[in-house]
Amino acid sequence: MDLKELKELVSLLESSELSELEIEEEGRRIRLTKKPDPVVAQAVAIPAPAAEPVAAAPLPAAGPPAEATLADEGLVSVDSPMVGTFYVSPAPGEPSYVQVGDSISADQTVCIVEAMKIMNEVAAKVAGTVERVLVEGGEPVEFGQPLFAIRPAS
Repeated sequence: MDLKELKELVSLLESSELSELEIEEEGRRIRLTKKPDPVVAQAVAIPAPAAEPVAAAPLPAAGPPAEATLADEGLVSVDSPMVGTFYVSPAPGEPSYVQVGDSISADQTVCIVEAMKIMNEVAAKVAGTVERVLVEGGEPVEFGQPLFAIRPAS
């Protein structure tokens, strides 16, 4: 993303009623937020500086991106299709959909991501063997976050 595109995003945020805008592109994440409107802040007697969007720097990587590392190992990731909460089983106390070492088929349900009280089944993209579960049950997940590492069937 170049400076011109970033300025367009800032302008879009300023002219909208949005308070926050987050974009992820090619492994880089940019988050823009507005400070509270000073008129509203004065109404509750809290002094505030003038409204101005703040651009956060891309988040630093703690090493190589997870997907690149998995691809280097010949693994394929199953990614979260949305922001939500990750669950390994259909209900509390029931067995996990899959475990490390399980053979799976393409389109087999491997977990659930709950978003807005809706349970969304997540399916594998490829047939293979589950090598790693990358998230703990009950943890929040982001859109595109790798959840499982699968070794494709040969």
